[in-house]
Amino acid sequence: MYIHDIIKASEGILESIHDGIAVVDSEGKIIYVNEANYRITGVQASELLGKKVTETVPDSHIPQVLSTGGKLIGIKTKVNGKEVISNIVPFIHNRGVEGAISIFRDVSEIRRLHEKLENANSTIQHLYQELQFLADVDSNVVGNNPAMIQTLKTAQKASQVSSTVLLQGESGTGKEVVARFIHKRSARAEKPFITVNCAAIPESLLESELFGYEEGAFTGAKKGGRPGIFELADTGTIFLDEIGDMNVHLQAKLLRVLQSREIMRVGGIRLKQIDVRVIAATNKNLMKMVEEKTFREDLYYRLSVIRIKIPPLRERKEDIHLYIRHAVQKIGKRLGKEVRVTPRAVKMLTEYSYPGNIRELENIVEVCIVSDEDGVIDGNDLPDPVDSIKKEPPELSFTFHAFPTMSEVEALVLKKALETYKSKAVAAKQLNMSRSTLYRKCREYGLAAEYEDGPEETKQID
Repeated sequence: MYIHDIIKASEGILESIHDGIAVVDSEGKIIYVNEANYRITGVQASELLGKKVTETVPDSHIPQVLSTGGKLIGIKTKVNGKEVISNIVPFIHNRGVEGAISIFRDVSEIRRLHEKLENANSTIQHLYQELQFLADVDSNVVGNNPAMIQTLKTAQKASQVSSTVLLQGESGTGKEVVARFIHKRSARAEKPFITVNCAAIPESLLESELFGYEEGAFTGAKKGGRPGIFELADTGTIFLDEIGDMNVHLQAKLLRVLQSREIMRVGGIRLKQIDVRVIAATNKNLMKMVEEKTFREDLYYRLSVIRIKIPPLRERKEDIHLYIRHAVQKIGKRLGKEVRVTPRAVKMLTEYSYPGNIRELENIVEVCIVSDEDGVIDGNDLPDPVDSIKKEPPELSFTFHAFPTMSEVEALVLKKALETYKSKAVAAKQLNMSRSTLYRKCREYGLAAEYEDGPEETKQID
């Protein structure tokens, strides 16, 4: 018989296929099922062979294919309580339908594969972000500031152990950079590094983001559930930024995770063992929050096994030129522009206080590069509030030991102005006189040769 010959010739192939297969003759009787059929449906071949397909699968679409001779693709059917998706194709011989073959897959398997794909995509996204950041880690932590050198020495020691770390510092000081510095030098360097900003995720979502959820845990939960960041970071490092913004309920749950090294998904009943190194960071005074009962004392001590303080940028001015150079190179490369920064601009940038720290410095550099027209960033190109530094000249001050004449006072004022402002044009403006008047008075008091204008420096940072 035509169908039996086909089955006999291809049985080895049919048995090796992962999907379930069922073959029926022209009368709808089941004449063959493969091993995967039993794995998916749970029904033994002996219970199926020789029976009409409608006896075992009442809502089967195979009779429709036998009747019409047309194929059906992607049809949902229930077999022994299992939902499957089937592709049904007729066997046509001598212009007649002699049977049909149904190739089907368990829907739950498809969902599991979809979940694995989503998890893989999430992991790839985190790894991509990490790779983008790794190139900048060392260049972001260079410097000669003693406090920063001590910070990095402590971070290096922390990288050799798995204890939790608490990074403390103002916003924008580079806490994530130090966290990645620790991870990159640890035994977990090849494992995931995942960042969570506890202040950026709504409280209602943070728990499911951290610990995942089971199917049906809440309205809108995906079928099959979803792993949380702790599961994705297993064997690696999780960086909990802005830990001071975590609510008390989640603080208690995080404490249990740190103590037991186990997590439970939202809506779940099973504990899962994890191996994750936790690095937390905050710009808040956690000890004060402990006193105010807004942060758990036991969690504070669990997190701060190793405490690292990162100094603000205004306290490491000797390194600002290095950060400027790095920012110019990094941002210039990203924007496809090459610029150089004059010493005058570097001096003004160094004198600025940076309430936003390195993040603000990089923002200022990017603004300058975006608006640049001549490839040179000078003092006049700097945005507010850095620009205000050159608009606020120091006040003149004088000390007299006797009663001088008016000419002596005028000569002293001119000399002090020229010493202070280094430029006759600026000095004339501050003294509220024309430049020609200033030149004449300088000659009159013998100051012309001593305070000649010199060319403005435009050396590039190197």
